[in-house]
Amino acid sequence: TRTHKAPEASARTMDGCGGDGRRPRAVFMAFGTHGDVFPIAALAAAFANDQQQYTVVFITHSAHQSLSTHLAVSKVRYMPVASPPALASEQLDNISYDSVQSNAGPESFSRRKEIIQTEHRKACLASVEEVFGNDPSIHSDFIVINFFALEGCHLAELFQVKCIIAAPYFLPYSAPSSFERQFKQSFPLLYKSAGLTLPIGCGRFSWKVGDCGEMIA
Repeated sequence: TRTHKAPEASARTMDGCGGDGRRPRAVFMAFGTHGDVFPIAALAAAFANDQQQYTVVFITHSAHQSLSTHLAVSKVRYMPVASPPALASEQLDNISYDSVQSNAGPESFSRRKEIIQTEHRKACLASVEEVFGNDPSIHSDFIVINFFALEGCHLAELFQVKCIIAAPYFLPYSAPSSFERQFKQSFPLLYKSAGLTLPIGCGRFSWKVGDCGEMIA
């Protein structure tokens, strides 16, 4: 279990920089296929160009290596993790994690998928830890994630920085009429704790700001 020291007041200044002059850090983390990841990469590049006082990194699958050149133009550091953007049973033979290869015999697809997910979370932790290290966080540090990178919320909590969920997508369809009912059945406590009610598609849905600054459905 990793512990992270609480930020000291002396580590913060009015302009968001650390007392030692350290630049604020922005971590953009996005997982999924091109349509899930590329819009967040565009946000990271635009942010880095507009807020040049920040150190900006982008964490995603190594399959999106083509983004590294474009991000480098905006001085965004590309940090890959080995997990695939999507996982089907026939893909498992191509996964390079040692723990998967060593157990690749008769194990079920669900078990091997679980191993990959565990290794993925470890890689995410290592990447974010490399960015924030043991330095106390400052007020301007934050993590931006998409909906396929929800582990970033827990990492933001661990390193005591703000978490923002970004979904810069246009959905050309409405939610099913049964969406709210099924959500209420599956997540009753989350549904009950939700605050603001917003109309979405055929029904209405609720959102609130979570403990680490994220928007919770």
